[in-house]
Amino acid sequence: MTCKMIVKTIFSTLECLFLSMKFKILPFFIVSCLLFTIVSFVAEKSDNSDFDAAKEVIIMREIAHRVLRYTGDTSSRILPVNRLAENEFEIPFESSFSFKPDSLVRIIDKVISSNHLPDNYIVNVIECNTSKVIFGYAILGIEKKNIVPCLGRQQPNMRYCINIKFEEANWLSKNFYLLGLSFLSISLVFFGWQRMKNTKSSVSTEPQNNENDASNTAILVGKYEFFPDELLLIYEEEKISLTIKEAKVLSIFAYNLNQIIDRNRLQKEVWEDEGVIVGRSLDMFISKLRKKLSQDPNVKITNIHGKGYKLEV
Repeated sequence: MTCKMIVKTIFSTLECLFLSMKFKILPFFIVSCLLFTIVSFVAEKSDNSDFDAAKEVIIMREIAHRVLRYTGDTSSRILPVNRLAENEFEIPFESSFSFKPDSLVRIIDKVISSNHLPDNYIVNVIECNTSKVIFGYAILGIEKKNIVPCLGRQQPNMRYCINIKFEEANWLSKNFYLLGLSFLSISLVFFGWQRMKNTKSSVSTEPQNNENDASNTAILVGKYEFFPDELLLIYEEEKISLTIKEAKVLSIFAYNLNQIIDRNRLQKEVWEDEGVIVGRSLDMFISKLRKKLSQDPNVKITNIHGKGYKLEV
């Protein structure tokens, strides 16, 4: 039963009670107030809780996806998310990876804020085999009060789980509207049930379904956001356009961070459709990419003599 149907049923029930009590106002006040509060609470739970719970799990899986993309892993499965409590989640990973705290904080905060989850939360990165906390931080809604230690320190390659715990709202703050509805029912009695029937009231408790555009998913390269399909790099607020070949070269690097990429592989995958491969063309595009990635000192393309190139982050 939807919330609108429940409210309509309440109105009909209150009218019957009002007539049966022959305008005995005090008993009617008590019954209507209790009935409205109880049923509204049940309606809120039945209409919203299941949907919101499923949505939160999907958002946690989106965090796992973004973390794997950041580490250059495009093949590992996204494992089921564990809900440890109403406001606490554990995101496990199938394979080992290393990470830089700065990037992890930025990834998680971006997903949480864009999906309108609570501003206050604590994140702990746990080493799966020993259950030891390797890295943790607290976001407290106000940037100056956030607790984010260990920034800039590369964490070792291990199999991790990410635990995210949101601040739990108290019952009154989550259901404060119930108190308002209860007093509303009493006020309506004072003005008369017949007048209330002719008053249009709008009730909207069904959450909007905000669909995330999959095309907005970026590959993080240091402080850069790389959108391969859009041929675009974003550094803070600055947009940097890429050519098709620059984007192809950068895609290969981005999916193989800190790994040596053979020159022949780069030439074959980027120029294979043209039939003719010119060695100097690759060097030229590498030089252009270096300039476009030069704003982040932690990102550099290194020439490995006799082997190829490596994008180091």
